Amino acid sequence: MSKRKPTTDSGISKQGILFDTGASEGLLDILLGLKQLMSRQISASGMDRYDIAARISRMTKRDCTKDMLDKYTSSDPSYEPGILKFAAFCVATGGLEPFNYVLDPVGSAVINPSERDLLRLAQLAERKREIELEIQSIQAKRGIR
Repeated sequence: MSKRKPTTDSGISKQGILFDTGASEGLLDILLGLKQLMSRQISASGMDRYDIAARISRMTKRDCTKDMLDKYTSSDPSYEPGILKFAAFCVATGGLEPFNYVLDPVGSAVINPSERDLLRLAQLAERKREIELEIQSIQAKRGIR
């Protein structure tokens, strides 16, 4: 006779949840605030809603009317612009604030295109510092200098 060891299923898997990123629940529940920001962006642009909708339509090659734009900026959560129309909206109104508003909860931001060279300069300076430290480490290890 063989010895049998009873196995009990605890129901808890040792494998992590597929989409568990550690992000808190409701982290991106920002739709109403985003819609309010988009409305302010329209006002700040000084452009007519019809013109903004027409620009969005031209950029996306998808129909976007003034009424659709009004729904996207209304407090009704049923209407969301979608990522392409959202990106076109930001280009049409000339501001990156809506992008930054969406990215802020996850600790990211969009840089202004005019500041790209400064970011690249900072990246190169950091790389130069790392290379210099590695050179010093090798020189110290080999007794050079």
